[in-house]
Amino acid sequence: MDFLGRTHELEILREGLPPGEVRDRACLTVIYGRRRVGKTRLVEEAYRGDALLRFEGLERQPTPEQQKVFLQRLAEQSGRPEYRLLRTSSWTDILIALAGHLAQSHPDRPVGVLLDEFPWMAAGRTKLVSSLKYVWDNYLSKHKRLHLILCGSIGSFLLKKVVRSQALYGRVGREIHLKPLELPEIRDVFQPQRSLREVVELYMALGGIPQYLEMVKPSLSTRANLEDLCFSRDGLLTTEFERIFASHFGSGGHFRSILEQLAKKGPTTREKLARACGLTPGGRISEYLEELELAGFVERYAPADRPQAARLVRFRIADPYVLFYFRFIRPALHEIQRSNGRPDLLKYVSPSRYATWQGLAFEHLCCQHAPLVAERLGFGSVRYSSGPWFSRGASEHSSQIDLLYVRADRILTVCEVKFQDEKVGKGVIAEVEAKVKALSNRRRWTVEKVLISASGVTEDLARERYFSRILGLEDLFGD
Repeated sequence: MDFLGRTHELEILREGLPPGEVRDRACLTVIYGRRRVGKTRLVEEAYRGDALLRFEGLERQPTPEQQKVFLQRLAEQSGRPEYRLLRTSSWTDILIALAGHLAQSHPDRPVGVLLDEFPWMAAGRTKLVSSLKYVWDNYLSKHKRLHLILCGSIGSFLLKKVVRSQALYGRVGREIHLKPLELPEIRDVFQPQRSLREVVELYMALGGIPQYLEMVKPSLSTRANLEDLCFSRDGLLTTEFERIFASHFGSGGHFRSILEQLAKKGPTTREKLARACGLTPGGRISEYLEELELAGFVERYAPADRPQAARLVRFRIADPYVLFYFRFIRPALHEIQRSNGRPDLLKYVSPSRYATWQGLAFEHLCCQHAPLVAERLGFGSVRYSSGPWFSRGASEHSSQIDLLYVRADRILTVCEVKFQDEKVGKGVIAEVEAKVKALSNRRRWTVEKVLISASGVTEDLARERYFSRILGLEDLFGD
């Protein structure tokens, strides 16, 4: 699959490297994000045609092994085999050797150095960070056209031990939290072979993870792709969750139980989540949730009209694949692994459960693409807060308003989101009226009602002119 999107991130990485111009100082960038989100590919794309030295940490290997492989890669990329013979247990000595090579081989040319999976390279400790600080200050920063990039999927280490550390404080010039691709960025890969609805269905199950999308065969339907990837004994995504989870958290008992509870009960508060997992609300639950958020597995949210209300904050699974795994793959995993025949999604997933999941997943997708929805509705340049809305006493399973915009131009835009096979009929009016009635509007702002439907609307609903706008998939994600 061709490299997709990432225009903003590429601009950040390429900043200071325009053809014919010379950067006047070295630069240090940190990139973090979920496994498989495309961090390494982003750097390689940014440095296409320019010199890039890449070093990669080894998962769960001790420091001596990390250093041995680092020196091997330095020898290979420099063409100087003597680096393999360097006998030292000091990261400082190794990084000084790297700086020496750069000074000799790239004195006046732009060069990137990627320390990939840096938390693994550091073996989870800060000794490498301290060594890097010393070598950066005294050697590497002297190379005015050097761009040093620290990259990894363990965001908590990179943020706490690097970006916010005393050792490298003020030295990190750029910080990129690389998130999944948005739907418009991947749409053209599957069209015109697949309908836009099918592309949306794929996105709801797999999210915008480039490596997952590369596995999809455009010649097959969404259902056939999900069956091959997620419900076959040798499916590439059948056991993918265990691989990405282990790389982030190891055995991770509490992390796993939090995800299990969120998958089982849906969005919930920190306090209820702590009790369900046998943790104290004031204990380490906040730390666990922060780690899960940085890994891209979980997100927090509050009512759109009270985004700073800490007491109303809820947590939910943010990653579409992780939610799809817990909802459908994991309960059937034993049976899937014993099966020898052609995979059949409906063998493991009832149509009613699948339809319910689709409705909730489409709501989540629209919330994730809230800036795009705002652009399509014509108020993208207006300052606003957005997200689901619910009252304090609402149950965790129901968002009373699927997507609400609280706009600086004194308008509340209420979006009803529907993903179903049949067209949406007049019955939706009563649903929306009940939600608007529950919405607190003490300031008497204008309430604008919008319907987002994946299947269109009936003629009698269109004639009512109840909604100020009715958006279909083509309106949102089409040309």
